Amino acid sequence: MKNRKKTSTTKSVRGGRKDPTYGGLLHVTARAKSAPVGDGMTLAAVWVVAGLCLLIAGWGLWMLAGGMGRLLFSNNPRFNLTTVEARTDGVLPEALLVEWAGVPREANLFQISLPTVRDRLEKNPIIRQAVVRRRLPGTLEIGVNERVPIARMGQVEGHMNWLVDVEGVLIRKSFQDKHLPFLLGVPQNVTLGDTIAQGRAADGLEYLARLREMPALKRDLFDVRMISVGHPDYLDARLSDGSKVLLPRGEDARRVLEEATRMIDLARRQQRELTYFDLRPRGENRIGAPR
Repeated sequence: MKNRKKTSTTKSVRGGRKDPTYGGLLHVTARAKSAPVGDGMTLAAVWVVAGLCLLIAGWGLWMLAGGMGRLLFSNNPRFNLTTVEARTDGVLPEALLVEWAGVPREANLFQISLPTVRDRLEKNPIIRQAVVRRRLPGTLEIGVNERVPIARMGQVEGHMNWLVDVEGVLIRKSFQDKHLPFLLGVPQNVTLGDTIAQGRAADGLEYLARLREMPALKRDLFDVRMISVGHPDYLDARLSDGSKVLLPRGEDARRVLEEATRMIDLARRQQRELTYFDLRPRGENRIGAPR
C-alpha cells in the first residue's frame, strides 16, 4: 500500500525557500505589528475639528442674527416711541402713570425693557398689578389694576389715617374716606407699602372682604363703623346705628355675617331696640343687652 505524500502547509517562495512569516502565531503577530497606529488619533482629531467648526458657525450665526435684529428693530427709527397709552380701573390719572413708567420720549420701542417698566410701576403701593405691551410701530400700552381701600387705620380715628386694601397693604394716607371702617388695635409701626394681613387684623380684613361681596341690603344692615382687633379670641364690631357685634375668629366669615344680618333684620322687624349681638360659638348673650 502506497503511503500518501504529506502536503506541506509552509508557503514556498521562489528558489524553494520557505516564508518564515507565513502561518501560525508568528504570522499573526507580524501582521498585527504591521497595522497602522494613527487611525484612532486621526478620528478623534476629525471630531474635534468638526466640533470647533460647528461652534464657530453657531457663534457667527448668533452675531449675524443680533446684527440683523439691531438693524431691523432696535436701531430702526420706524419703531421709535411716539405714544404712551395708560389705562386704569381706578382713579389714577394717565399723566401720573406715564410719569411713574419713566420711559424716555422717542426711545426705540425695542430698547425699552417691559419687565423694568412693569416693576417700576408696581413699586407704587396703590398699584396692585401692571401690564406693559408694545403696539407697533410706536405705541407703548400700560394697563393698571389699582388697590381698592376697604378700611382705615391709625392712632386716632378722624385724623389722617392709612388706607388699607383687602390684602392689608397700606396704600396711602388720607384725611378723607371717613366712610371706610376704622381698624382699632392694629400695631402702628408700619409704613407705606407694608401689610397688616399677617397679624390680628387678618380676621377683620376677611370679614370686611366678605361683607363687600354681599348684597347691598345686607351691607346696609351691617354698616360697620369700627372693628377692634385687639382681643385674641374675637372681634368687636361697632355699627353705624351704635350696635355692638362680637365676631368670632377662625370661623367662616360669610356664614357668620349671614347669621348677623339675619338677627339684626329680625330684631328690626319685631321693632326690638337691641344694640348687642354675640356671634361667638359660646356667647352667653347671643342677642340683647350685654351683662
